[in-house]
Amino acid sequence: MKIRKGKNINAELIEKLSNNKGCPLCSAIIDFEFDQFSKLQYEITHNEEIRRQIAMDGGFCDFHFRQFKKIANGKTNILLLKAIVHSEVYKQKKFSIKCRICESINEYEEKLLRTFMDYLFDNKARMNFQMSNGICFVHLNLLNKFKDFNEILEWLHKVHVEQIKKMQTDFDDMSQYKSFYEIAPEKRMLINILIEKLAGRKTGGL
Repeated sequence: MKIRKGKNINAELIEKLSNNKGCPLCSAIIDFEFDQFSKLQYEITHNEEIRRQIAMDGGFCDFHFRQFKKIANGKTNILLLKAIVHSEVYKQKKFSIKCRICESINEYEEKLLRTFMDYLFDNKARMNFQMSNGICFVHLNLLNKFKDFNEILEWLHKVHVEQIKKMQTDFDDMSQYKSFYEIAPEKRMLINILIEKLAGRKTGGL
């Protein structure tokens, strides 16, 4: 499985913002998550020590176990589950899984959120962002913890509402069509963009 070459977090964010296909923060996290899966699939198959460590953590959380099952081959899944059974970690009375993918993503997301707020200090960057489809509500709410960025947060919330309102004309036009496929592809894309803007995107399914 091909793994993307690592990028500077700032360069990653700029690239996602320029694509303007949905929430750039969600998109960057999904790419990061995929890289984690790809690396772990190889390590679990070929590195007995890493496999043992993950087994002692109980594997992954429900969501990431299911994602890993889809991405990894059958042999890798069997090796990991066998290692967990042999570790006997499940015999602990207070057994709970410590998902290293969740931990890695949470750490990456924190850096990404801070990088995004720093990015918005630049007036030109703000203008570019204002013309884009923006970020999702999930990440907008996560940014509220940066109390030292109050002015930017107020501006961001205002822009967020404006970006959604901007789509009203497009959706009014699309509602006139009887068939989904009569709508131009670039307009159809707005359906996914708005769903993601409202709900965030935990997987690459949209």
